[in-house]
This record gives sequence, C-alpha cells and structure tokens, in this order.
Amino acid sequence: MGLAKKWMMELEERGFGATGDHAVCLTCVLSDDLRKQLSEMVSAPKCSFCGEESPSVDLEDLMPLVMDAIRFFYERSEESLFWSDDVTRRSSTWEVVTDVCSGMLSDGVVEAITDIIPEDDWNEDPGQMRPDRALSLAWEIFKEKVKHETRFVFLALPEEPSDHPDDFTTTELLETLVKIIKRQNTIVELPAGHVFYRGRLIDNPEQVEQYNAENLGSPPPRKASANRMSPAGISMFYGSDDAETVVAEIGAHSTSRFAVIGGFEAVRPLRMVDLAGLPEVPNYFSPKGREQFFDVMFLRAFAADLREPVSFNGGEHIEYVPTQVVTEYLRWLPQLALDGVLFTSPHNGGRSCVLFCGPDACADSGEETEETVLRLRKGLIRVFRVVSVPADL
Repeated sequence: MGLAKKWMMELEERGFGATGDHAVCLTCVLSDDLRKQLSEMVSAPKCSFCGEESPSVDLEDLMPLVMDAIRFFYERSEESLFWSDDVTRRSSTWEVVTDVCSGMLSDGVVEAITDIIPEDDWNEDPGQMRPDRALSLAWEIFKEKVKHETRFVFLALPEEPSDHPDDFTTTELLETLVKIIKRQNTIVELPAGHVFYRGRLIDNPEQVEQYNAENLGSPPPRKASANRMSPAGISMFYGSDDAETVVAEIGAHSTSRFAVIGGFEAVRPLRMVDLAGLPEVPNYFSPKGREQFFDVMFLRAFAADLREPVSFNGGEHIEYVPTQVVTEYLRWLPQLALDGVLFTSPHNGGRSCVLFCGPDACADSGEETEETVLRLRKGLIRVFRVVSVPADL
C-alpha cells in the first residue's frame, strides 16, 4: 500500500488531518472542566495561539477528544443509514465545530480545528431525536394533556407504548424523570436545624407579637389556595432560605407595604429533590460528561420550566396543573420517601422550597409533637418593608 493511500485511510479513520507542531495552553481552554481534563496531558512549553510560554497540550493530543465530542452530536451525512433534508438539516464542518467547540476553546483554536477537519456535510442522527429533546417534547405533551384533557385518572388510562425510542407515554415520562433524579444524585438531605423562612403580608407592622406557628406556618387546608406545586385544598409549606426571597415571592402581586417573616427550623433531617442546585452542563469532551449530558440538560430545562413566572390573570390555576401533578407523583412514591422539593425562585433567583407538610407539622418552640417537622423560632420573627430590596425595620 502506498504512503498516500495509507495516509488517506488514516485520515478517514481519525477524522482530521495533520496538526503540525501546534499546541494549546490551558488559558486558551475556556471550560473549567475541559481545562482540568487537559491539565494531565500537558507536554509542550509554549502556546501556538496566544504565544504565552505556559504548559500546553499538543493539538495532536487534543484532536481525538474534539472528534469524540463532535461524533457525540453529529455524524457525517454520507455515513448515515438514511438521510433527508426533510428530517434533519445538513451542517458544514465549520458549523459543527463552532457548535461543539465555541465557549470551550478560544476562537483561534476553534478556527485551527476547523481548518484541519476535512470539509464535509454533517447531520444529527436522522433516525433518533436527542434524548433531552425527546424528553422535553414529551414534557410539553404531558403539560397539554393534564391541563386540557385529563389530570385525575391519566395514570390509570391504558396507553400503548411506542416502538420508537423518542416517544414516551405519560407513565414512561414520569418513570424516566424519577430514574434521572436518582442517576444524577439530585436527592439531598438537609440536616436537622436547617432554617426556612416563611411570611405573610401585613398592613400594621406594630402587631408582630401576635404571629406564631399557627398563622405563619402552612395554612389550614380550607384556606390553602392553588400554588406552583399544590392544588387548592392541599396544604404545603412554601418557604425560602432567606427573608429577601420570601418577600420577593409573596410581595410580587400585592400592594401591601409590610411583611412579617418567621424562621422555621427542621426538627429532623429533610429528604429533598434539589432542582435549585443542579450540576452545570457536563463536559462532553470526556466519556463521563457525555454519559451525564442528556440527563442534566433535561433536568435543567425541566427546572427552568418549573420556575417560569406565571401571570396572575385567572389562568394560573391551569398553568400550575403540570407542576402540581408531578409534585404529587414524586411525593407519594415510596421508593423516594421525599419531604419536599427545592427550586429556584422566579422572582430573585434565591432558593425556595415546598415541604409536604400541613399546619399540624408546624409548631412553636416548646410545643412540638410527634407530627412536628418545623419549629418556629421566636427570635427569628421580624417585620420587613416590602420594597425592591427588603428593608429590615
């Protein structure tokens, strides 16, 4: 076999051409996770792109990681089992490299990578949707179903499972969500003594002494209105890690000038689904990152949808239904044994919670019972002025 033919076969197999003696320093690597991954591969003394004399990685060693990342999302159109413009858009090498590498590597490195990968047509797998997109589509279908078709007996209705991997029945979607929550270690335990703040709006700041666990804690079921995670009539405890977030939450749709805020401490550890502390987008240049990527992307999209602000125009009771249904499903799964959900406030980005406990689980200090989950600490009852940034009186 001639050298030229052998080189062409090698080029086809590895997917990129000669890299010369170029090297990339860690400063030109913009992703913290990728920088950490490459720090174990440094072998050159100087960067070819920024000119700095600092530990660098040979471009020849970086390129296999780049190709693995590209092939994680794309395949060459000529290698697809079937391909059609009606199914998936064709992308150029420049578009593919930019999509995968921008934000991960400096512009100069991205340009060099584009130059050494042969120009070709690429597309996403035309026979299968990306898992995170398939789940997000299933979530959108689920929302419409429980808002406008059925919300009380949907789990009992027979659904034929699809042979296509992109399609999810309602039950399959919820079961998959639980599997992802478990796989990504999204369940956390808050220690006994953790304090959540909860409040109510008031007009007279002089009467703070009258407030206790009964009127600051979870409302009686008959007074429990529909909320983000719970329907009317089902009492739950909504709170936040700080008073500022509480005021942002309860003051968003009111003209009241004051709020009384109380600090409730957990009397036992609380097992929570943490949708406020999800991991960053995984480093898809590594095998482990690729393994987690689609799970995390869906969880992040799901959590963002849960905290989407809802307009209080009379339609909020319908808009809340999907999150109420999911919350109830998670609440009563014995295998999870959850106490609640942590989520990001749509109003100021602080951490909020919903705890699956009604008024009987809230008690004043010294009056705890076997049912008590949260104890109101007298020293943590204060009045705040409701302004854009809460002001302590």
